[in-house]
Amino acid sequence: MYVKFWGTRGSIPTPLSADSLRSKIKRALEGAAGLELTDSAVVDSYLESLPFNIKGTIGGNTTCVEIRCGEQLLIIDAGSGVRLLGYDLMGKGFGAGNRHADFLISHTHWDHIQGFPFFVPAFIPGNTFTFHSPFDDMEARLNKQQLEAFFPVDTSYMSAKLNFNLLTEKDWNQIGNLRVYPMRLSHPGRTYGYRIEAGSTCLIFASDAEFQRLDRKSTGEFIDFFRDADLFIFDAQYSLSEMLDKPDWGHSSSMMGAELAHRANVKRLVLFHHDPTSSDEKILAAQEEAEAYLRAHNKSHICEVLVAYDGLELSL
Repeated sequence: MYVKFWGTRGSIPTPLSADSLRSKIKRALEGAAGLELTDSAVVDSYLESLPFNIKGTIGGNTTCVEIRCGEQLLIIDAGSGVRLLGYDLMGKGFGAGNRHADFLISHTHWDHIQGFPFFVPAFIPGNTFTFHSPFDDMEARLNKQQLEAFFPVDTSYMSAKLNFNLLTEKDWNQIGNLRVYPMRLSHPGRTYGYRIEAGSTCLIFASDAEFQRLDRKSTGEFIDFFRDADLFIFDAQYSLSEMLDKPDWGHSSSMMGAELAHRANVKRLVLFHHDPTSSDEKILAAQEEAEAYLRAHNKSHICEVLVAYDGLELSL
């Protein structure tokens, strides 16, 4: 199973500001004193040695994750990141039509569907996209976003065929070669997490989820849902204190993800759905906190902690 993150922010797209970019450039230049910067090989080597928060960025696109299993393409959510995925797919056969991909939708808050009107492969005749979700009005939800009052082009202009498949909640559903189990999560409105399995490989997508109680009884069903996952994509929008100050906002923290990953014996935890106000440094500090927590609680099995960023690629 191949996974690529095209959008990792929550709530609203968040471009890197001019001040933030200037700060990264300044820090990089300060560390380059004494180097022969006219030598491109030296420059490349130096840039590669820099920490991620200087040489790169978490990114600002909202939720979109690409999953490939053999020839099958599954796209989780259609936030602003799906626009760039669409351009990528245009060069991989979708530009000629007669290609198919599946969408798995967690919920339809704007940051999870706002990129679909800009998804170019949906305008190519012959392409087919099937939307899977436990929402029986999924088609109407997408259409509403593109009503004339909100967007100049409605879905009838999309030449691709759009199909809609209703998933059964808390049961296994087959999507091509993948087995998918939807679980309702705690978030304003209806939101679903997904356990996705291909053979013995398991991926959990659990964004937009809040856990107000951590006692065994309250979390038992979720621990079973997350158990032994190879990859656990988890909502870490807030710090722990921010989460406690915002009850019922429907989001979690890296520390909460670490505790749940520990209990569920997860192999890799991916911190996801970053707050639009969070800097790269704040997000990476949350990763360090989660790593320290996991080391302290289980020395025999250390769950790897990753930060999701736009462009991150993983193989399972």
